[in-house]
Amino acid sequence: MIVTEAIARARWSPEYQAIRDHYADRVARVSGVPLMQQVEEGLIILDALDASEDVMRAFCLRPLFQTDGDLVRHGQNFMDAVDASPFVILLVTEYRSKANAWLREKVHRSSTDPQQVIAAGLPSAGPLEGVKDMLIADKVQGRKEFIRHQRGRHARSDELDLYFELWLQALGVDPEEYDQLCASIDLAGHRR
Repeated sequence: MIVTEAIARARWSPEYQAIRDHYADRVARVSGVPLMQQVEEGLIILDALDASEDVMRAFCLRPLFQTDGDLVRHGQNFMDAVDASPFVILLVTEYRSKANAWLREKVHRSSTDPQQVIAAGLPSAGPLEGVKDMLIADKVQGRKEFIRHQRGRHARSDELDLYFELWLQALGVDPEEYDQLCASIDLAGHRR
């Protein structure tokens, strides 16, 4: 795997160490992909976007803050254990707010026409460029994994397709940029 200086610095951060310790050898339920691979691929995307080290550190930390339960169980423990950067914490909490405001449940089948997939509102990245970069990394990596492991096989495949499409549109990621970001993961040697 190609490791740039920015990714190497992120890997030495307390945020990376915290998520590595938390995830250990766990894998995603549906795909069987190691959860740390998802983090690594996100860092590769962030590097391709020229995101700052603080953004990369916040991206690593986001799973520990994502849900209310995660925030209570892990977020406070992290804050107590390290001298956390206030800017990293700002980024991860704003990411949490934006990501949780538009989850997969916002896209569903129409109650009047079950063949039609509709969305309730649209996602928003908010005003912080770093949060937008984190969301891009999350949604590109998530869509790549969805296409590889679930598209056409998952009960909500059509809904998930639209979910990722609307997120990427809201983030300004066109199909060409999506392909380039996925190629950056492949180039780094992370594809299974």
